[in-house]
Amino acid sequence: MKILIFGAGAIGSAFGGFLSKTEHEIFLYGRARHLSKVKRDGLIVEGIFGKHRFRNLKVVTQARMLQKFKRQFDFILLCVKSYDTERAAKEIKKIVSPETLVVSLQNGLGNIETLHRYFPKKQVLAGRVIFGVDLSRGKIKITVWGGDVLVGETDQKNVTSRATQLAKLFSSTGIKSKAVPNVQKWLWAKAIYNCALNPLASLFNTHYGALLEAGYTREIMETIVRECYQVATAWNIHLEPKSAQSYIKLLFGKLIPDTYDHRPSMLADLKRGKRTEIRYLNGAIVRMGTQKRVSVFVNEWIVSLIQIKESLLGKNNG
Repeated sequence: MKILIFGAGAIGSAFGGFLSKTEHEIFLYGRARHLSKVKRDGLIVEGIFGKHRFRNLKVVTQARMLQKFKRQFDFILLCVKSYDTERAAKEIKKIVSPETLVVSLQNGLGNIETLHRYFPKKQVLAGRVIFGVDLSRGKIKITVWGGDVLVGETDQKNVTSRATQLAKLFSSTGIKSKAVPNVQKWLWAKAIYNCALNPLASLFNTHYGALLEAGYTREIMETIVRECYQVATAWNIHLEPKSAQSYIKLLFGKLIPDTYDHRPSMLADLKRGKRTEIRYLNGAIVRMGTQKRVSVFVNEWIVSLIQIKESLLGKNNG
């Protein structure tokens, strides 16, 4: 098979690197700053998955060069930031065949709906990814593991053979994965986790564990989660766990302790003066809540604070 990693940053490079251990042809598409070094020296991987250097990778840094492989890819793993999903979909549209499966491995809400506007729903799968990766030129470090990658269909709630095949492929490389029914509820669970943690850790320049230790940040996180659940209920989206209180118990009792020292990519984006994914996390909750007349005051407040910080730091780095 031919597999394209579209957006070979931190997470994309992790999947591409480990998939290159298989018999399949793996293509990385992304920024030349990172991938030119990968092309020359191989992809260096460090961290909790051990030390590796993957050389069996094909590197593409210009979209027009993907045209050479038009209609050849079996899977395209989409790993771009949420604000780049539409741009990516337009580029991918030029090279897919009717048999190509596009797999979103992204953060945030709204990516699937965007992809459904460009591709038949039967061509779109999604995966919940909950491990952390730091990126530097030609090298990544896997810093935290929050659970198996969960793969599923986006147009039905049944587990299919192709979702199972993809999960087995990931697992065979060392990235533990499984196919699940109703992947949407897991994408939402990840989004709520990010909504509760990423903006606060970014605003206070700290790691997730510190948010658990202070009463005021615990209270803010609780309210964010409750608002997210109220919005999901208004849209008839069934979540796991079923109640906000159960999710808060899971968040404080397991999810944060398991990722205690992690600092979000949103914080790194802010420090570099880059755009964050806040509009596709808490911002998505605000948009959906507003449409259904659900109070989302705290999420709205968080979005405003991050946008202010984006603006100030962007100017300082401009």
